[in-house]
Amino acid sequence: MSQSVRFPKIPTLFTAIALLSAPAASAWAEESQAAKKNPHPAVVRVAAPEGNATSYGSGTLIGVNEKHGLVITNWHVVRDATGQISVTFPDGFRSAATVLKTDKDWDLAALLIWRPKVAPVKISAKAPVRGDALTIAGYGSGTYRQVSGRVVQYVSPGGDFPFEMVEVDVPARSGDSGGPILNEKGHVAGVLFGSAGGYTNGSHSGRVRWFLRRALVKVPKLAKRVFSPRSH
Repeated sequence: MSQSVRFPKIPTLFTAIALLSAPAASAWAEESQAAKKNPHPAVVRVAAPEGNATSYGSGTLIGVNEKHGLVITNWHVVRDATGQISVTFPDGFRSAATVLKTDKDWDLAALLIWRPKVAPVKISAKAPVRGDALTIAGYGSGTYRQVSGRVVQYVSPGGDFPFEMVEVDVPARSGDSGGPILNEKGHVAGVLFGSAGGYTNGSHSGRVRWFLRRALVKVPKLAKRVFSPRSH
């Protein structure tokens, strides 16, 4: 029996933002046609079984050691998993994934996988600023896409949380959740979680690094690789 497909639920804290297909809000927005045929090798599709359905999202390989790899994605992508979570790379490599740590407030999750034959993406040591060019990427309902825009502002996930979610003037799609927000150097400047009104939001690189330092406490060798000066 084939499984039905269900896209990730949006966390209660983020109910004002939904992952919806929508036209680009910026005239500057630029979608890479070449990327459709050549997906970023380190951007993965995440699958999390939920009973008779499967939650799909995206993620990014951000570190490797001798045996394992580390993928960053959204908490809400894997939150309700009842079966084995897996990630699939564009070269066909597929691995089971173990959740190392999650943070529902910033909608982040760190997944440990078997090491792929792919170079990880560096995490930017510098947060993007207003006007910077950024590119969002993800697999949507199954087709890879990356589209570029610019930083509009920073927003807060709500309550007393600081303004550490970067807003980009391009829309994300259902299934892009957890995908990277890349800067012009190709480094991870953020992890996208939702889109509304033609804009996409995601925790910026500083917040991502803060989360990962806590996620990798029990995996020191991998932490050393992720936070090596060369990864800046």
